[in-house]
Amino acid sequence: MVKFPKISVVHNRLGYKSKSGVYPVYIRIYFRGKADFVKIDDVPPIPKEDWWGDPSQNLYVTNPTDNKAIVDLLTSIQEWSRGKVRSGQPISVSDIKKHIKGAQFNETFNEFIDRFIKEINQNKSESEKLSFNTIKTYRSFETRFNEFRSVVHFDEVSPYLVQSFERFLAVEHNQKGVSRNKHLKKFKVICKAAEKEGLLKYNYQLLFDDIHVKEEKSNRVSLTDDEVRLLRDKGLKDPRDNYFKEVFLFLCLSGLYYSDTRQLKVSNVEEITVSEKGVQQKVLIITGNRIKNKEQYVTKLSPDAVIILEKYSNWPQRPPDDLLFDDLISDQKFNAKLKDIATELKINKNLTAKVGRHTFAELMISRGNDIKKVSGALGHQLASTTEGIYGRQSKANLVRGWIDFEL
Repeated sequence: MVKFPKISVVHNRLGYKSKSGVYPVYIRIYFRGKADFVKIDDVPPIPKEDWWGDPSQNLYVTNPTDNKAIVDLLTSIQEWSRGKVRSGQPISVSDIKKHIKGAQFNETFNEFIDRFIKEINQNKSESEKLSFNTIKTYRSFETRFNEFRSVVHFDEVSPYLVQSFERFLAVEHNQKGVSRNKHLKKFKVICKAAEKEGLLKYNYQLLFDDIHVKEEKSNRVSLTDDEVRLLRDKGLKDPRDNYFKEVFLFLCLSGLYYSDTRQLKVSNVEEITVSEKGVQQKVLIITGNRIKNKEQYVTKLSPDAVIILEKYSNWPQRPPDDLLFDDLISDQKFNAKLKDIATELKINKNLTAKVGRHTFAELMISRGNDIKKVSGALGHQLASTTEGIYGRQSKANLVRGWIDFEL
């Protein structure tokens, strides 16, 4: 036997005695042993004598307008929740509660996006919660969508709207396929959540059926050995620029993301003992967890990387919670600085913070380091990810073991 949610209307659910003598009206939801209440905001608090509460006659309050609002809302919720159960879709008290809120407030799709992002980490364990950077990407999608259309109603969310948004990203913002697909993935997740609350007239997957955005092959830029030496050996006129140049050099030597580097603390530097070929030696490592995926990274610090740390952080004499690098600027400003640094050093490449990470991977692979070690240093979840991104693109890997021929 199919069990449907029980939806009812209650007055003064807590049994309070108010000086004013008026009390709010609530929708009560009960399903699978769980219950919750949602206040009906379209109906003002009413006195006890005006409450009838007779569901058999659909008569709840004496005011006809308020009574109609209650009956319409109640009918809508019952039809929606029963439809979900009949179709075999998962539904909970929390889902019904969210649906009621959306139905009451006549949310626009834009407002739903904001609510979805605000509630994205609710009722999730620490390990399941999305990172700050991931939430930022949802906010980035929200910004672009609101630029596209500041007010979109749920009945306007259609395949045509999705296609129009994709063209907006391509034409108005000149976004490449990779960037457009990132926004569309966020769009799809949000549409799935809206459908779960019964707010869309289309199945969320059908909305994206006709969208096929081709992604361009990425051309990862890395520095040559000579360019890394130039970065190390040539000073810049401005001391502040010189500081950022050496922070960038540290990225090239450690493989860290700039966002992870900004949060590096003294406690992330460790001295460990390693035995190689029967000889024990002490080495310095940087270890921590990436912001992006919470994966651990472990990088052995080269002598040049240690020099940078000693020069700017004086790490051995500082408390464990002190940041290794002070006064670091935002990603955008740092990338802008790198453009100026490249010009002054006459490095004819588009330098960004990620170029440091790509350079580290190329330096490691070109020297024959095992791909698993490179993967561990980069904080990838799988070595196959590292192999796919860097192993097949490494020029050194492509020619290592090459058998020369003569004509």
